[in-house]
Amino acid sequence: MSQFLRTPLYLLLASVLAAPAFAAERSVPEGIDLTLDLVGNVAHNPVGGVEQGTEGSYWVMAQSKFDLDKLFGVHGTEVDAQWAWFAGRNLAREKIGNSISAQQTWRPVAGGRLTRLTLRHRFDNGLSITAGRAPVNSYFNNSPLNCVFMSNAMCLTPYGAITDLGITAYPNSSWAGIVRYDVDDRWYAQAGVFDYNNTLNEAGKNGLDFSVGEGTGTISAYEVGYQTSFANDRLPRAYRLGMYRNSDGGKSPYFDANGNSAALTGKPTAAQDGARMGWYAMGDQTVWRGEGKRNLAVFGRVYLNTGNEAPVDHFVSAGFVKTGTFASRDQDTLALFVSNTHFSDEQIGFLRDRRSRNGGTGAPHADEIITELSYGWAVKKGIRLMPNLQYVINPDPIYAPTRTTNIPDALIVGLRVDVHFAQLFGW
Repeated sequence: MSQFLRTPLYLLLASVLAAPAFAAERSVPEGIDLTLDLVGNVAHNPVGGVEQGTEGSYWVMAQSKFDLDKLFGVHGTEVDAQWAWFAGRNLAREKIGNSISAQQTWRPVAGGRLTRLTLRHRFDNGLSITAGRAPVNSYFNNSPLNCVFMSNAMCLTPYGAITDLGITAYPNSSWAGIVRYDVDDRWYAQAGVFDYNNTLNEAGKNGLDFSVGEGTGTISAYEVGYQTSFANDRLPRAYRLGMYRNSDGGKSPYFDANGNSAALTGKPTAAQDGARMGWYAMGDQTVWRGEGKRNLAVFGRVYLNTGNEAPVDHFVSAGFVKTGTFASRDQDTLALFVSNTHFSDEQIGFLRDRRSRNGGTGAPHADEIITELSYGWAVKKGIRLMPNLQYVINPDPIYAPTRTTNIPDALIVGLRVDVHFAQLFGW
């Protein structure tokens, strides 16, 4: 971890921890909600992978919500603007060789990016409409329990949909329209349409390319759900069922344009006709509640590819989150998840042929199993440290192109740091 001690993230964290706690009077006008968050991940694999090492990544996110009713008397209308800046390297790609990142803060394109700019209007009958620039995963298949972890297998979106369907995911955004109807304070249904344009995610775009009609497809998303909270349920729960569809058929995981193995010919994989589709289901259930908000919640996640051939056939995960651990530690969390990513026959066939081309034999395992045990330590209001242990069984070799044998199972020692400045300084 000595590398982490020399990073700007560590220096900033040290200064924040050393600063005296205080609560400042609110200095922004009523109707403006400001957020400034710093999230950092450091991961080290002492065992397994292609090689051992340490990598760190982090983001800074700033968000402003403007309640136009309180500010200007425009009833039920809100503007949401969000920006983020990313830096760092990925342990999974650089040292282990697999595709599922152990760091939820890492993104392939570093630097700043406009991640959301939306206008939302809520009618008095439970209907709301959101329009502007937004990522799919901020609205669909989402749960606060997803990010009580550091692994990208769970946080921010359970694995599979981004890889298979190309759904826009934070920080990448595109033109979007979302309609939601809250039947009551528990039941809801929503649908969204999002422009699919991969060039928006390239370096130098910064989320500021507002061009129209240049995408290669349209992503549509649908979800129905039932959810409660501590305000209306002693044992809060959330159940969601949804599906995605991308009219861009994507690329074959195996074949080139001539119908041969792209791994053996060295040619690009071929574009596919038709559409990419996938279904998901998720459930969060509080099973015990103590004093205040001390509780134990269990959860499960399922994703299933039902459209064109794609890298992942299905993904499943399950786990628990215990909020309130030792005496007087009501805000601390102890959490565990176990997941299984099952890769498709075509994806495994591609990796097998690539291995053969490099002089190896056999194929990698189709099931990649990841587990994480984390402890969230609420240092003080606005600061949380999350040491964690992750273990990867059957790491896929997607980012180890010359590998001729299976990658050894990897143990990962991680540390996640969350600093919420609005809470820390009482904005």
